[in-house]
Amino acid sequence: MFISENQARAFRHKRADMMLTKTELAKKIGVTRITLSKIERGNYKAPKRIYQSVMDWLTEDL
Repeated sequence: MFISENQARAFRHKRADMMLTKTELAKKIGVTRITLSKIERGNYKAPKRIYQSVMDWLTEDL
């Protein structure tokens, strides 16, 4: 599954709005800080589990 630059931007904005550190968010969604950095850069081909965690977190308060 592919995380686009637009999805990465939304991810970064939500993290900033919630005032979470990279470490806090990485623990919350179950990834490492290195993987979180890849997610936030965008253009990342994520494994299905990671992609699902990211999308679930992005849409949890919609």
